[in-house]
Amino acid sequence: MNQVKKSALFLGLIISLIAQTAFGQTPKLDPEQVSFSIPKNIYFGGERIWIKAEAFADGIPAPSQIIYAELVNRYNESVAIAKMPLTDGAAFNFLRIPANLPSDHYLLRVFTRISPYLDLESGLVQQYVTIFNSAVPPEVVASRKTINSAEPKDNLISISTNQVKAGETIEITLNQEVRDLELAVSVSNPFLENQSIILSSEIYQGVAPRTLVPELFGHIVEAKLDQENPDAEQLYYLSVHGAKSALFTDRPDENGSLFFDAGGMKNWRFMVAQANNNKSLLDLSIVSPAPKTEFKAGFTFPFLTISPADQAYLQELLRGGQIEGYFVQEFDSSPFPVVTGFVEDQTYNLDDYTRFESVEVVIKEYVPEVGVKTVQKRKEYRVLDKVRGAIFDDNPLMLVDAMPVFDSDLLAAFNPKGLQKLEVLTRNFYLNEEVFPGVISFSSYNNNFGGFPIPTNGMYLDYQGILPKVLESENLFAAVDSDSRILDWRTVLFWSETANSNLTSNKVTLKAPATKGKFRVRLDYLDSNGKKQTTFKYFEVN
Repeated sequence: MNQVKKSALFLGLIISLIAQTAFGQTPKLDPEQVSFSIPKNIYFGGERIWIKAEAFADGIPAPSQIIYAELVNRYNESVAIAKMPLTDGAAFNFLRIPANLPSDHYLLRVFTRISPYLDLESGLVQQYVTIFNSAVPPEVVASRKTINSAEPKDNLISISTNQVKAGETIEITLNQEVRDLELAVSVSNPFLENQSIILSSEIYQGVAPRTLVPELFGHIVEAKLDQENPDAEQLYYLSVHGAKSALFTDRPDENGSLFFDAGGMKNWRFMVAQANNNKSLLDLSIVSPAPKTEFKAGFTFPFLTISPADQAYLQELLRGGQIEGYFVQEFDSSPFPVVTGFVEDQTYNLDDYTRFESVEVVIKEYVPEVGVKTVQKRKEYRVLDKVRGAIFDDNPLMLVDAMPVFDSDLLAAFNPKGLQKLEVLTRNFYLNEEVFPGVISFSSYNNNFGGFPIPTNGMYLDYQGILPKVLESENLFAAVDSDSRILDWRTVLFWSETANSNLTSNKVTLKAPATKGKFRVRLDYLDSNGKKQTTFKYFEVN
């Protein structure tokens, strides 16, 4: 066993012990204060909502390692959710808007797994965003209500001109007495009146209670059994699959709840849930990390309407949203020291051997540590226990890309042409409190099971993992190079929350894009009493 794997295994054991302690007790949880900001609040389906979020507890970074961004529609239904990693209490990432969302206003809200339940007002924050879908347009009226866009009468922002042509520069000057500011310059949203953060006390009647399990290491996948008296001895498996695959296990508590701590695993694409011995999963469902809230009786969503006069402006915004997708951001792809399976004793690269047409023949021909025999007309595997110098008495844990396999006959007859390697563990394997008599683990070339079918009672779950960290954001809203063949259709011209875009002086010089229409300069600052205030001004690109 090399030193890297020893270190990873040691880290995994420590994490497992701490996690079990956290789950087994009810530790004192400090309220987590959540905040966020976005550069604009008007989008088309398929765009990314870039989010700068923070979570603090008692003035220091919150212990939670994941923060969530969620879109909620007017019917209080969750329509999209993003799992963003926190570093020192801060996250810069995005929520991708589903392309099929109907045109409407939505609530964008941000929270950690525990923050809404400890303090609803500071632990669940939200604001409206407007989303358009050309395939599902909003109601069209002859003349819609005009949103009041009168600028505040203060001298905190001054603009060199309020009319500018594409490619020309515009200078924004801020009052030097402004403290702790955030500046964003983006397209104006003429369809939404309330463009500020909305307090939870103004929206919700309350939040449904739930078991609080803090995410101290990574995302926790919660599942629920619809049973009156769940069997506390029944073992459940959850394998997550992406660039890597990993297996997790748990048993239900007295309420039928299961918690699979995925730890450092991130950015997986889907999951497979199974019960031990391939038992039925018809009574199992995955529980969203989002809080279940109830709107107040008098709370109503604003209605979205457009008129024929809005067509030209919406076409400009649509171009901007489509062009943004061509610019690629840099994401963290570095490996994380997490145990995603087991530390093998022997590895067989199957391409080094003659390819036979079944797993049974491959094992019989090349793998002396594993035996295959027929017991009561059923194929069974026996792994050599090198610690005792004997043969285990039962089937080992059988895996294909970290997915457990219970049908030994199916595995024996399977053609391994899509499998790249076989790893064998020749001793007891400890996974949480479970002990398995060895492991035989196959890995495919593309981490897609190599054609091996998902078990009949297995549950395929289209459940995205944690987003990778964004490493490169300083040029996220930069102007297109003048020599570029791509027209500058930006809808966000500046956002001080992007890396290295913090204001170093009280002046910002920008180049106007090809997107025509009204742009909004938004300034968030602290007043003399230390309270956050917002002011804004407009200019037009024509």
